[in-house]
Amino acid sequence: MPDFLSFINEILWGSVMIYLLLGAGIWFSWQTRGIQFRYVRKFGRSLKKSLHPQPGGLTSFQALCTSLAARVGSGNLAGVTLAIAAGGPRRRILDVGFRPARHGQQLC
Repeated sequence: MPDFLSFINEILWGSVMIYLLLGAGIWFSWQTRGIQFRYVRKFGRSLKKSLHPQPGGLTSFQALCTSLAARVGSGNLAGVTLAIAAGGPRRRILDVGFRPARHGQQLC
């Protein structure tokens, strides 16, 4: 089982996934005729123009921040859940080559 998981890990985080993501980005840019590049100025003007909300409404910037917060928050919840499921609650998630703490030492 660990060999299978290592194989899947190499596929998901290896060069194959990078090429798939780059290809998907190029394909979607081509299908939408580069909308992310064509409308950059319009997006900026739209955010600047609606700084004053209508009664009982949101500005475009407030709506953007709310949407981004919902997406980032969901990703954080899913990431922590996956990390706990994969390594257990005592697993150090951000262990990036630091030496383990000895008795009496703090990690941060």
